[in-house]
Amino acid sequence: MTSMTRRRLLIVAPATISALALLACEKKEPDACTSTLGLTQDEIKTRNSLGYRDRSADPKKHCVDCLQYLAPPSVDQCGSCKVLKGPVHPRGSCNVFTPKA
Repeated sequence: MTSMTRRRLLIVAPATISALALLACEKKEPDACTSTLGLTQDEIKTRNSLGYRDRSADPKKHCVDCLQYLAPPSVDQCGSCKVLKGPVHPRGSCNVFTPKA
């Protein structure tokens, strides 16, 4: 087993602290935004007919890049949409995707 010398500690400590700081600053996204609680049956039908998915199959069509997307107050929450009701994941997608100009 290698003993921890002061020289080794001075080399390893800054790298470890930097790695931990990067992890702490990493943006967190919500796990899922599929809840339809509080929506009417018509709003749920519209959501389904527009083909909303929490994860886009096309990497060029994410809700966060759509003109209709409304950002949440913090990055760990679901956003919303001008077209469909309910929570919207930033990496989600639907059939009315409109890219931001």
